[in-house]
Amino acid sequence: MSLEELIQDLERNLLLPCGLDIYDESLSVVKKNEVKHGVVGDACMLNCGCIISESFFEELSSVNPKRDECPVCFKKPFFMVGPIRPLRNLYLQLQYFKQRGDDVDDGPSETPGRQSLMSLFHTAALKMNNLALPETGEVHMLDNVSNSKTVPIQNPQPLLDSLSSSPSQSSLQPSNLDEEKELFFAKCFPTYRKKSQYSTHGKFLRTRSKLFINSAISPDCTKFALITEHKWEVYAMPKESKREATRKRKSKNEAATRLEEDTSNSEPQLLLCGNSRGEFGPSFKKLAFPHHRSVLQPLYSDRTQSREKSRKTSVQIEWEHLYCELSNDFLVIAGSRGHFRIFDLNNDGRPLYTYASPFPIRCINIDPESKVIACGITGNDRSSGAEQALILLHRIQRRDSSISSDHSAFSFEFPPPITITLPYRDPINTLQFSSDGECLSCSTALESRFLLISLRKISEPRLVMKSLRSIDTSLESEGITDTKTFPGNPNLMCVTSVAFNAPPIVINTKIQTINGVQGIAQPTMLLRLDEVGSKIHKCEISPRCDSIAFLDRNGTVYIMYAPTLLDNEKRRIVAVDVVSNAYRLREAATLKFSPDGHKLFILDRKGTLCIEDFAYALPQDHEVTKCKQIN
Repeated sequence: MSLEELIQDLERNLLLPCGLDIYDESLSVVKKNEVKHGVVGDACMLNCGCIISESFFEELSSVNPKRDECPVCFKKPFFMVGPIRPLRNLYLQLQYFKQRGDDVDDGPSETPGRQSLMSLFHTAALKMNNLALPETGEVHMLDNVSNSKTVPIQNPQPLLDSLSSSPSQSSLQPSNLDEEKELFFAKCFPTYRKKSQYSTHGKFLRTRSKLFINSAISPDCTKFALITEHKWEVYAMPKESKREATRKRKSKNEAATRLEEDTSNSEPQLLLCGNSRGEFGPSFKKLAFPHHRSVLQPLYSDRTQSREKSRKTSVQIEWEHLYCELSNDFLVIAGSRGHFRIFDLNNDGRPLYTYASPFPIRCINIDPESKVIACGITGNDRSSGAEQALILLHRIQRRDSSISSDHSAFSFEFPPPITITLPYRDPINTLQFSSDGECLSCSTALESRFLLISLRKISEPRLVMKSLRSIDTSLESEGITDTKTFPGNPNLMCVTSVAFNAPPIVINTKIQTINGVQGIAQPTMLLRLDEVGSKIHKCEISPRCDSIAFLDRNGTVYIMYAPTLLDNEKRRIVAVDVVSNAYRLREAATLKFSPDGHKLFILDRKGTLCIEDFAYALPQDHEVTKCKQIN
């Protein structure tokens, strides 16, 4: 962007009411067309929310001190709240750029379109920050997305400089890090690790080719869940290893330490379990129904059938489990007949809520803070009857403890879901919340589109990014299988696929370039990882934002380590482990990095838990083994 264009944009965004074209003696009546606008350097805000020039306000007050009506919106009373420093600083920047450009045209600028105050701030800040960057492409609107595709970035050097110079977005706190573990991690990652493997079931079950249909790991990596068609189980993660326990007991003698190591339990422990009928308990031998059976009756989406009516007309609706998601507080299981149920992990796994959609649920996800559940369904348009992709946002609100009863079913409220209608008929394939819950990424099944929806205002969800991948759509293809944004940095996203010649890619979402509330970003591709193949079911991004774990269809787990994302010389890829394979995405293993990024947890469909500890010891330790180098 040239300096002249920047100055014109700043002038357009600083056009504010600065005077009156027609002066009446009393100034008791002011019409809207009499207020004139100009570039002002003394912007101030009135009590009604309007922004005008401070000199204009003083002029009105001096001519008619008794005036109590705003000249813009005509609201009463009328007084100044205070100056707006950002706009005044913006005016100073305009004067600075005018001094730099002697050949700037002094003619009248083009009449701008109407913009909100938020759009004004955002536009000016972007133009100033991106002055040295190449001009971005046209922002595509919502109705012309069919031709949008992910294209490779043309000049990666400015982005590389911005990534390296920007502060780290990682959520890790230095005070929470162990210096010794950090040393081990720096020496080992990603090539050396200590591998641990645990089985949740006995040997007599290992002959079965398939045990569980879906699995999940909690964000804090303290629990994991396994489900079958009619049962669910939640386990506690194994306790710390003997080596870690020994480090914490350096003050104790060797005999006492060895005794504690022998008596400590390092196996996964069953915490909660239940079945699709609504029974729950600490074990399958001690199952019981909840005290209030009404939580087991589905609440229908159209609200035409109440729980009382459902209880009278049907005994118990039979349904099968299909998907599960786990947060630190809740277990969410979705299944056939459009049902999903929420279980409270802090209250013995008691069912809290049952929902029934008239359409099948294709995917489900819960945000890390246990406040919102997203369901992807394919409904029908009311006017045309055609298929329509929909996302339902179910909010979980905690009641005031002073009015809640002793039962957890009455400690939460579930308002009516918020429906998001996507501008496509393509069914939704995946849903994934960002680490802060402010963004929701999703993909479609047939046309391989991927989208990013902003949830900063949960009542006003907004589409901020969209694109598609031109990949194979044969019967063997599963399309896009996973979309994840980087923790603390929604400008970066990883997209995986199972299709011919479609390896994982890392894209720049470019949501920081959006102008106003109507803008939609067009992403560009930053990285293409051909080394891991084109049959990737899942990906998991480290909280350190420097590595990504991948799981392919055959069960091989890879880790791509890239301290600087666009530097090929420093990028390393290793094969960490091999777990049970999966023929469908639903049966694929679950990946999760620990909050400190030191461990990678892998849970496959046979109930086998693998823990890859990259901060266990130095590479010379006899328990530390080397990963297979790929590049």
